[in-house]
Amino acid sequence: MVKHLRVDREEKYEIVEKWFLRDLEMIDGKEADTDNPYFDMHFHKVYSLEAYSCASKYTFARTLNKLNEMYLKKDLKMVNFDDTYLSDDSIWSSNNRDCLVLMRICFYASNLLCLSLCPLS
Repeated sequence: MVKHLRVDREEKYEIVEKWFLRDLEMIDGKEADTDNPYFDMHFHKVYSLEAYSCASKYTFARTLNKLNEMYLKKDLKMVNFDDTYLSDDSIWSSNNRDCLVLMRICFYASNLLCLSLCPLS
């Protein structure tokens, strides 16, 4: 865990605490159906953390999952996360595809607008 400090115009980071991935038992995303940046990491004790955003929380969870698959291959429990956003093959999972997500939302919104303007016979 890193503490962010700003001294004048300089940004500094201080390591506050370290954990080992092999000691991680579970990650609890708190609420899968809301935009919530809070999550719990269960080691020998539970640490409640807040990510910068909900998207960064999911990015962090995907990263831990990928590291676990590459190096430990243990069963890492992830609860209260939307599985759609945790999988790498989903278009929603990558921060690089934000424009694609925005275009899709705009497309659906324009379809709804067109449908609402159509007269019913």
